[in-house]
Amino acid sequence: MFSEPDFDLTTFDSPESQQKRFCLLGKIAEIGDWSYILKTNITTWSEYLYDFYELDKSFHCSILLEGTHFYRESEKEKMRALIEHATSAKTKCTEEFMIVMHDGRLKWHATTIYPMLDEHRDLVGLYGVLQNISQKKQTEEHKKKEHLLYNYILDRLPTELVVLNKEGRYIYANDAAIKCRERCSMITGMNHGEYNVPGNWISAAESRHNAVMKECMVHKKPVTFEEKLTDSEGTERTYMRNMYPLLDENGDAEFLIRYGVDISARKKSELDLQRMAFVAEKTNGIVMITDHEKKIIWVNNSFERILGYRSEEVVGFDPADFLQGPETSIETIREIACSLQNTGTFSGEILNYTKSGNKIWLYLDIAAVYDDAGKLINYVAVENDITLIKMAEQRHQKAMEKERELNRFKTQFVSLASHQFRTPLATIRSSIDLLDLKMESIDLSPSFVEFFQKHKAVMAEETIRMTELMENILDIGRIDEGKIELCKKNLPFRRFMDEFVESNAEPNGQQRKLNYQFDTSDRIISVDEILLRNVLRNIVSNAFKYSAGKPAPDLMVTFHDSAYLITIKDYGIGIPEKDQPFLFQSFFRASNAKIFPGSGLGLMIAKKLIMIHGGNISFESTVGNGCTVTIQLPL
Repeated sequence: MFSEPDFDLTTFDSPESQQKRFCLLGKIAEIGDWSYILKTNITTWSEYLYDFYELDKSFHCSILLEGTHFYRESEKEKMRALIEHATSAKTKCTEEFMIVMHDGRLKWHATTIYPMLDEHRDLVGLYGVLQNISQKKQTEEHKKKEHLLYNYILDRLPTELVVLNKEGRYIYANDAAIKCRERCSMITGMNHGEYNVPGNWISAAESRHNAVMKECMVHKKPVTFEEKLTDSEGTERTYMRNMYPLLDENGDAEFLIRYGVDISARKKSELDLQRMAFVAEKTNGIVMITDHEKKIIWVNNSFERILGYRSEEVVGFDPADFLQGPETSIETIREIACSLQNTGTFSGEILNYTKSGNKIWLYLDIAAVYDDAGKLINYVAVENDITLIKMAEQRHQKAMEKERELNRFKTQFVSLASHQFRTPLATIRSSIDLLDLKMESIDLSPSFVEFFQKHKAVMAEETIRMTELMENILDIGRIDEGKIELCKKNLPFRRFMDEFVESNAEPNGQQRKLNYQFDTSDRIISVDEILLRNVLRNIVSNAFKYSAGKPAPDLMVTFHDSAYLITIKDYGIGIPEKDQPFLFQSFFRASNAKIFPGSGLGLMIAKKLIMIHGGNISFESTVGNGCTVTIQLPL
């Protein structure tokens, strides 16, 4: 190909020709130059510099360093140092710089400064050459990032990874490999992530390692082997190693790559499983081991005997696939999965099925097994046949339900009978009153009147007792059926207690009054005033009744743990120890109290009413030393 020359060779060294050459050089090689004359204090740029800084040609280039934001402060200091060195040493010097464009883009340039000297070697100016190296720097930065990324990824691998040359020298080791060697005291002077590591990690004692490396290089095939090392704490650890040859273009091993994992936990687990298998074969319970995916890998003889499956039938299967059936609780299955996921354990019972289809209740204890790195290895399940226990529980449950039904029937019958008794009792009482009125209207002998009045009093008293008994039985029925509703209201507790004590002296006999103390501050309490008064009246009447001829009972009110404590103490006959466990049962009366009138329902009703209030009743007593009843009543 022929073409006209772009330059006139006769004028090649003229200023115009030089300017043209630099313009072409700037566009093709991205190189520009500048000059600074001391005498005139003028800086001149070539055309490419305006393109590099992306500035208009009207820009005053002398203010580039101080009058623009291209250079960060550190870069400015570096430029000033370069100029100072070229000026003072009168020698050329080169440095690389980074600039920041207005839109945030980064550019790099290499600048070489030449001192311009006169014939006396005095400095008259500076001449600089700028080369755009942005593409080169960007490529370097990209490679650096890639290198860091690869190092980051390799260092996060849980497996050891090393690269050796064919002489067996380590030229790369990731973090896991370095830590392994450090633990085993086999590294000296090794920096993490260092390439081209001086020295040889392989000691003379590692003959097995040398033999494997030689085998891999000679046969040019991967080799897998186990290696045992002792760490700095004296613990023996086992590693599974794999060594691969990297072949060059001639098929010769140029490098060796070795990776390995610590299998000490797996080895220990295998040994533990062997020991456990020996023990498991001797137990009557079912023992089953699965892998991390819950596939069976081993069962004991009891599994085969109790469930009817041979081991070869179940190995490799999830036990849920063949043990669970139509009546297996879905909720229990979910509970097992959730518990294993959250805690790695589960304890509880489940209904499963044998091979013959029979239902079997099993109590499960499942535990997850992890290696030293926290990786799930196995699940171990120990299962016990509790079918007989569950059948007994079911029979007991049915018996309890029958008993509850019988109690409901008895309660309903008693309530019905009590209602039916109320009318005859009212009739008897009214008949007694009518007879009394009739006696006043006729003349009868004094002896007959006395006889009549005596037996009328007995009838009236027994009728009242029978009426009270029926009312108590009706109260029990309402309590058991949940038909008693509290009509609570807020009231000052001291006023309530003062009024109660004032109106509840001994009804007959000695006419004693309670020794009363309100030994706490007054507070507002929310109670059913009528029901609470009946409870207190019942207990106080007992205190009077069973302490005839003794000092009057004490009643003290204190406060503790957000509850009033009402303590009623008498000095009467007391309660025999053998009778105390039954004191709050229906119709129960202490063996030494049967000479006194009573139904054996008062204390039982009192306790139920106090418990409805959220409180409780307790007592302490010894025969001959009276009884102390304590009511706990929360605010």
